[in-house]
Amino acid sequence: MRVTALAFSFALIAPLTQAFVPPPSTSSTTALQSTNELFDSPGWGAIRDELDQVPIFAVANAEGQPLKYSVQLAKKNDDGEDMFEVPLFYTHVEDALKELEIAKENTPLPGMDINPYPLGGLFELWSKNEAVIVPNKMSIISAGAPPTANPMGQVVPLFACMEIAQEDKDGNAVLPLFFELEDANAAVAEAVSLDGGKKEDFEVVGLSLPQAVQLLSQSKENAFQFIPPSSSIKHIRDYLSG
Repeated sequence: MRVTALAFSFALIAPLTQAFVPPPSTSSTTALQSTNELFDSPGWGAIRDELDQVPIFAVANAEGQPLKYSVQLAKKNDDGEDMFEVPLFYTHVEDALKELEIAKENTPLPGMDINPYPLGGLFELWSKNEAVIVPNKMSIISAGAPPTANPMGQVVPLFACMEIAQEDKDGNAVLPLFFELEDANAAVAEAVSLDGGKKEDFEVVGLSLPQAVQLLSQSKENAFQFIPPSSSIKHIRDYLSG
């Protein structure tokens, strides 16, 4: 981790007390200019590859197929429907593990477990109302949501420090976007320890996942690196190590 003066000036990035974004309406799931424009654009492949570096988790059957849940909409969508079945994907492994315990009590299935899935394709499904991505409750509160907010239906918050950059595989400076505030704060502490400065001079700010994708879609270069929650990485490493 190194500290550098980044030349980013993104209007969508805000202090944490202002970063909370209410859930999107059913007629427009993302802040992107057009779903079809994004996913049909030449740049979507690179954005998807970057998002795919982040694992998110779902309760799945023995064949690895995510369980589907009935979701009631507050109002009918453009097709006149107010109820549909979608899989739920959790940004934090601990939330998926809690859901697994509930599923085992309510709908016990042989071989049921949690599985990791790459975020990129699921972001596309989410934007089309074909999946739900559930953020961690403490993360949305850290981003400014009220303590009573239900994570279900909320957009995924991200955290960044504008004074901190990492190098990508090509040696270009990119801004790390963390899914966990504690991980962002730890990165700030590491940067101060290695490069000096005062911790209070490094402000952690917030933006949402759709906003980050929007910014990437408008940029000619890869400006971000998405950093999964450290708990999720540890879970996968522990699983692979047996």
